[in-house]
Amino acid sequence: MQQRDPSRENGEPLVEPAALNKPSLIEWRTAALLTVVLMAAVVLWFEPWSEPRVEPASIERMASPLPDKPSIAVMPFASLSDDKSQESFIDGVTEDLIIDMSGMSALFVVARDPVFEYKDREYRIRDVAENLGIRYVLEGGVRRAGVRLRIEVQLIDALSGDYVWSETFDGVLDEVSALRARIAQDVLQQLTVKR
Repeated sequence: MQQRDPSRENGEPLVEPAALNKPSLIEWRTAALLTVVLMAAVVLWFEPWSEPRVEPASIERMASPLPDKPSIAVMPFASLSDDKSQESFIDGVTEDLIIDMSGMSALFVVARDPVFEYKDREYRIRDVAENLGIRYVLEGGVRRAGVRLRIEVQLIDALSGDYVWSETFDGVLDEVSALRARIAQDVLQQLTVKR
């Protein structure tokens, strides 16, 4: 005896219960599109390609009024290697760079002693700028391997919190004076363009 299928009496095809739960091609495409849009929104929100920012300094909290020309503190450069014996060489690079930049009449450069108070200490750019009464901070690091030398620098506008410029300089030990001169000239160019 044949069983009657009540769903086929009206001529309608039998709909399997599992088919009711399967998403259609349009639903898959919509879900994929929404996922892509959501991921794009997250990327745009966090802007991973943009330079990092630091907390801006306040002119009102400056220890002294900003000079009439671009003012900068060259912070003690860090060692980019684990070789502690290079520390005095790296300090010398920083000190000589301060001297080189101090000779530029277009810049106000903080002397060695106030900036070396921050050596081997964690600091915030905002605090350095407010304590020293300057707008720009130059940070850097040095790696020396035999006669090869690499100096990395980054220039930060403490009032805006923006990284203005960064560069890597490669050379040999005999060229350290020329590398410092290039760094000083590039910083001067960046600061006079920003003004």
